[in-house]
Amino acid sequence: MAGRQSREQTERATLRRMYIDCRYGQLHLVTAYPPSGGFDERTPLLLLHADGGSGADWRRTAVELGAERSVFAPDLPGSGASDGPARPSIASQAAALADLADQLRLREADVMGAGRGAMVAFEFAGLRPAVVRRLVVAGQVSLPAGNTRPLLQLELDPAQCADEVHAALVAEIRAFLDRA
Repeated sequence: MAGRQSREQTERATLRRMYIDCRYGQLHLVTAYPPSGGFDERTPLLLLHADGGSGADWRRTAVELGAERSVFAPDLPGSGASDGPARPSIASQAAALADLADQLRLREADVMGAGRGAMVAFEFAGLRPAVVRRLVVAGQVSLPAGNTRPLLQLELDPAQCADEVHAALVAEIRAFLDRA
């Protein structure tokens, strides 16, 4: 049992919190890093919450997917512990995400969004096409015309993403993100 427990602990990421500067002040993030410290990790992942949520909604998913890649789940501007206007536009949230990518020096990232977070993901992909590699969206969202990125659309209610993403779904997301 002790061997199994320590193997499981090394396969899971540890969650941390951090703040980065953006055009609205500070963005709060929940982060997860591979137990290896990030050496030889896969493409980082940004997790974007639904309306009324926060980056903390993605804790369980961040722990699971953070075992092999850095995961950043920001509280979008005006949400959670992030600064920003009370009702920011999709475009302004995507611009703040661009600030986050610059602060973290992300050259490439995969992006997963639920509900409003999916709309922000599409907007961010249009704003920073060289940064966004793959998109995963949860919920019934209209796909933007001209999207050429690999896309996985999950038939999942965005409200269910709040710490309820189960192992089979994480495996589907992982397989999509790791596809050559």
